[in-house]
Amino acid sequence: MILLFTKEKFNFLFFCFFFNFSIFAFPGFEEVRSSYLPSDTLLLDRTGEELQSIRISYDYRSLQWTDSKTLAKHTINAILQSEDKNFWEHKGVDGLAFIGSVWEKIRGGSLRGGSTITMQLVSILDGDLKPDRGRRSFAQKMKQIQRAMDLEETWSKEEILTAYLNLIYFRGELKGIRAASFGLFQKNPENLSPNESYILSVLIRSPEASLEKIIERACFLKKKLEADAFRDCDSLETIGKESFFRGMDFSANPSFAPQFGSYVLRSGKIISNGTKTSVSKSLQDRILKILTAHVSPLRSQNVKDGAVVVLHNRTGQVLGYVGNMGNTSDVSYLDLAQTKRQAGSTLKPFVYAQSFQEKKLTPGSILNDAPTDIPVFRGIYRPLNYDKSYQGKVTVKQSLASSLNIPAVRTLSYLDMGKFINTLSRLGFKDLAYPEFYGPSLALGTADVSLWELTNAYRTLANSGMYSEPGFQFEDLSEFEKEKRISPKETFSEEFRIFRPEVTFLITNILSDREARSLSFGWENHLSTSFFTAVKTGTSQDMRDNWCVGYSSEYTVGVWVGNAKGLPMKDITGMTGAGPVWREVMEFLHSETVSLPPKPPENILFNTAKQTYYEKGLEDGVIEINQVSNIRTVSKIISPADQTIFADDPDIPKGRQKILFKLNRYEKNLNWFLNKKKLGSASEPFFWNLEKGNFQLELVDQSGKVLDQVLFEVR
Repeated sequence: MILLFTKEKFNFLFFCFFFNFSIFAFPGFEEVRSSYLPSDTLLLDRTGEELQSIRISYDYRSLQWTDSKTLAKHTINAILQSEDKNFWEHKGVDGLAFIGSVWEKIRGGSLRGGSTITMQLVSILDGDLKPDRGRRSFAQKMKQIQRAMDLEETWSKEEILTAYLNLIYFRGELKGIRAASFGLFQKNPENLSPNESYILSVLIRSPEASLEKIIERACFLKKKLEADAFRDCDSLETIGKESFFRGMDFSANPSFAPQFGSYVLRSGKIISNGTKTSVSKSLQDRILKILTAHVSPLRSQNVKDGAVVVLHNRTGQVLGYVGNMGNTSDVSYLDLAQTKRQAGSTLKPFVYAQSFQEKKLTPGSILNDAPTDIPVFRGIYRPLNYDKSYQGKVTVKQSLASSLNIPAVRTLSYLDMGKFINTLSRLGFKDLAYPEFYGPSLALGTADVSLWELTNAYRTLANSGMYSEPGFQFEDLSEFEKEKRISPKETFSEEFRIFRPEVTFLITNILSDREARSLSFGWENHLSTSFFTAVKTGTSQDMRDNWCVGYSSEYTVGVWVGNAKGLPMKDITGMTGAGPVWREVMEFLHSETVSLPPKPPENILFNTAKQTYYEKGLEDGVIEINQVSNIRTVSKIISPADQTIFADDPDIPKGRQKILFKLNRYEKNLNWFLNKKKLGSASEPFFWNLEKGNFQLELVDQSGKVLDQVLFEVR
């Protein structure tokens, strides 16, 4: 009779004894699988290739769902031998193993060994089976047995094993066999060796055991499963030490666009696994090689890093996003495309665009490139050109193309600073300060901006003055595969106009004019391309940063070069640092794509004699500011600057301390008023005898209208 009492019959009687017909609605296998959330999500490039893994949950560490059928036979055998050697035969509960476990418990051992894989899985799926203080009650244990039997009735063995391998913890935060395999051995679970499989298997039961205990138990498991000739455990110990001393290294894999992945995650716009992004993996790789090739030779000049952003003009799709130089970067964890830096001369196009928008200047207007002193809060601001030379009277076109500083400062003085900062804000520049914080130096780029913001602002110029936010997700286009080029369909999202098309055409024409640029940079330089491009460089104070941002008919490319610490570079400008990177990236993008200059809008005319475009209704020739009625500048107080504080020097006799009241232009019928009292005519500069107190200086016209006012204090 004993011989006829088989294991299967024992399990059947065991089931009958404990089964009590209560019903529990388990989720289906597909429901569990679909609700599974990896801690790391996978982003794909625009062609569907794996691009970047990014972490989205810090409660645990898990990777993509793994089907048990994809694992090697020795891996499955090791897990089953360790956890449930009768898994394929029992119906949820291994009665003999359970009785053996109870007997072991009576002898002082652990009850854990009696739980089958199915029982362990139901305790994960059913919150009521969660142990209290590490132990399940007798009632919970009976319920766990019943739940396991229920699950076996609805799920297949392969489904149970697959779900189990994805939901259990192996060590620390490592949840699921893929995370454990990658965290400990830096490989996918499909490629685990027998020895690595033994180590992972014993971790299921003893996740926090010491390395010595793990190796001991793995060696015991190895001897059970392998022939006598393969019982040596020295190799097991070597692998164990290597994996555990590595400290569960979990660097992102794949990782072709780490800074892009992090930025996308922070934006909250892409969270689903397997999202196809707009980024091109091949372009990412090429950009990084170009950046490294140009920046590495400059390390002796304190140029140590760089960043590049590539946007598609019409759709705003992000095609390339390299936040630093990767493995060769000293700060590979930083996203230098989002770091705020002084913009340098890259803001000048927007200063002139604002003046064109307000019809205060034209490309043919004359600006005086000569020494000038501008009163500011802390004294006198004296702008200088980069080479400390002066060109005399130059056109706006020459001033912008050759990046002359003094004309740019003069141009900003004709504008309302508050309106200009509002324009910059609408262009996407965030966290700008109040106008007085910058003063006239804003024309030379003293505002802190990011490469990301700057590149998209230039894309607005490329799109005829229409602004829209950059996009991350790929919009399918058949011609991308057909023509083997990046050219998404022409659509905008949440766009609005900032500049008139006539304005951006004039700016684009200037930034693409090699002759106008030659005044400062010569005919042949790093900005010259064989196809249409409009481009501007910039270098911040003390050569701490240099930029090159420009666009073709298809793409906008922004480049920043410098060092993460913001230290000065040695003899490096945007032309020699960022410029060569910009040009090579742009040439790669247009290796098979034509770039043609934009057609002039209907309201744009061309003066053949002056070789200058101008807007219909405005003068196009060489004209002087304030000498033509259609370019009228409103009179403004330029001295003293608003909120200036003066000090009364007791060592200087009374009557000899004076404050200069000065305008940007003088007209008849204007008067000075101080604290609502008339001082005299404002047809010329006025010297006021200094007195202590708080004062409000006003410029008033003949009708009594206040044209401008400033506040100052004398202490």
